[in-house]
Amino acid sequence: MNSSSKLAVTLPKYNRDTHSLFALNANAVNTWLSSLPLANLGESTRQLFQALSELSHVSCKAKDRYEILEKIRPQVHYVTKGLAQHYLNKPIILPDKTQKIVLLADTLNTQLATGYCQAFQSFESENRLLRPKEAMASCLHRALTEYSCILLRSYQLYRNCHSGFWLNLHRIYRCASVMKLFKIKVSDAVHGDGAVVQAYLRSLMMACSRTHQLPQRHIEDIFKELNFWTAFIDLRSDRLESCVFLLNPDEDNQPVYRELIARAPAPGWLGIDTKLILAQGGALSRNPSVRKTDHVTTLPKTVVDHLSIAWSAATARAAERVPCDDPVLITLGMNATHYYVANQVDFEQFKIDRDQAESRPDPYLKQGKKLNDPWSGSGGLDTRDVDNNTKEHLDIDFEHQPHHIETISYSLPSNGSASPAPDTSYQYLRSRILDTSSAGYRLEWPESAQARIRTGELIGIKASDHEGWRIAVVRWLRSDDIHQIGIETIASTATPYSVRLVSSGLAVQDYQRAMLLPGGQLAKGPLLLLSSVTGFAEGQTVELVRPGHAMRVKLDEKIEHSNAFKLFTFQDISRPAFNDVPDVDKTNKGDFNQLWEIL
Repeated sequence: MNSSSKLAVTLPKYNRDTHSLFALNANAVNTWLSSLPLANLGESTRQLFQALSELSHVSCKAKDRYEILEKIRPQVHYVTKGLAQHYLNKPIILPDKTQKIVLLADTLNTQLATGYCQAFQSFESENRLLRPKEAMASCLHRALTEYSCILLRSYQLYRNCHSGFWLNLHRIYRCASVMKLFKIKVSDAVHGDGAVVQAYLRSLMMACSRTHQLPQRHIEDIFKELNFWTAFIDLRSDRLESCVFLLNPDEDNQPVYRELIARAPAPGWLGIDTKLILAQGGALSRNPSVRKTDHVTTLPKTVVDHLSIAWSAATARAAERVPCDDPVLITLGMNATHYYVANQVDFEQFKIDRDQAESRPDPYLKQGKKLNDPWSGSGGLDTRDVDNNTKEHLDIDFEHQPHHIETISYSLPSNGSASPAPDTSYQYLRSRILDTSSAGYRLEWPESAQARIRTGELIGIKASDHEGWRIAVVRWLRSDDIHQIGIETIASTATPYSVRLVSSGLAVQDYQRAMLLPGGQLAKGPLLLLSSVTGFAEGQTVELVRPGHAMRVKLDEKIEHSNAFKLFTFQDISRPAFNDVPDVDKTNKGDFNQLWEIL
């Protein structure tokens, strides 16, 4: 690092005068780049890595270094995009080889950022009157952008950044601020034009977006939108009391909510004011008729609503977390959860007509009760048979068994006939509860799990041998030192069904999985959880079928939906809304005799 430089970032020392792959000018680099085997991702990546590694130790003019980096940069982003296929849309626990690919992509971005910082320092050492301010601003903008790519990749993998990341980011922006370069507009064909302060804010706002609660596919979309949105966000050093987020540029930390800071901000702190972007008709609005700009976001409304909440103020936890270390069983997705909620009855047993269903014995009602409606007289509680003699208990012993995947052995109550063997053997995972609250759990995601987990996924959870399966939704993911998931329980029990769409009184769809949930905090009355996210909408009529029961319902309000399920309130239309008027001639008149004295 140049001791006289305003850029307080540690940089490699120069110990070479030439580069082994090309001469130190833009034309020579162009010729070398044209020979890259871009169809061979591995070889292209290797050569670019070598070129940037050598360049960081080669002494050359500031203008030449800047032009060389400008030529190499698009190719680096081309290969890092190709590397992404190895770690995106994969299980949260990545193999060692994939971890190295992630590290390689981070290293390429870091090498570019380092090169631009070196170019900036070389420009800075020139005569003050001859310094090219536009090129210097571009160097800082490029460095901030390369670091933001590393941040994006970390958030896509639900990780935190490495030590020293935020400190380097703060120092680069502080240099731009001191040299009054932070408002200079910079062209960027790779990640979008913008001022230096916007490149800095893009990373800050990504850190404020609670990305651990979002699906992976939307995180990069937010990153792209922030290139535009940051023009409506104010970063300042005064009037911090009206800012939503505060940060100390002298610390290796991201911004935090003002309400969560235990000490008074000192001189030099920065604040982020999001009032303008959150105002009515501001940049976040998805409706062009109420916007103050021509830009229309392509993000789903659920994600925009999430950002509006995240950028407004800190939200207090609804319930206190209580640490614990208890074993738990997890089913992932509607198929496996439906299978275990149904006591391992294969879904083929639910693909029956209405008449067949009503003529069969009902294994999900309590013995001695003959109810046509599983929720009648149960107060919204589960009415499945939970007597000890109707299913085998699980012996959950975690002290002597490692994490592994196995199947539960249940037996279905029947009238002496053996249940047919299921066509598909679904599996569950063994894990541990790290803490619990009235709303849900924080779980350790097993190292042995190869299944892909995502926010919004439906899961079943069984925390005790004598408990039934609870229904929950994955709300957030973290994958740092240990892999964790945060889940919210939406029902303490469920009744399995198959479901078909009904039109003009006739079923018009194939059977799909569904579950009835008792009402609770989400809505009053029972709720219908559907496995399909595309085939059902409010106002439609569907037929629910299971052995022993069938009914038709009309879907009312959609309470919640994700990329894995939809949850509706509904009206049971199987029965008339009003009872028939009784025939007076058939009425037992003696029943009225008790009323005369009262009247």
